[in-house]
Amino acid sequence: MFDFIRESRVVEEGQHSIILEIPEKIYMTLYGDLTEDNARYILSQYLKHRQDDGTVSDVKIKQNRYSHTVNIYANLHYLENEKTEQEIYAKGKVNL
Repeated sequence: MFDFIRESRVVEEGQHSIILEIPEKIYMTLYGDLTEDNARYILSQYLKHRQDDGTVSDVKIKQNRYSHTVNIYANLHYLENEKTEQEIYAKGKVNL
């Protein structure tokens, strides 16, 4: 699924934000429901895949019916968080 995700990031006044844009058909096939739990899971797996150490907060998920996408919004925090151990990503290791 990561191959189909479009990522956007913004930094405003030291606050990092991320938006993951996922094709609606792919998201609905895998998850079905728009839930914050699903959004947090996708975001955490995506960040592991990218070996990104950001700590996530304020996760929101919305469906854009005009562009046929599911968008996940979150803030990322990089200061005062612990360095996570990097995992080697291999196909089949992440259970989506």
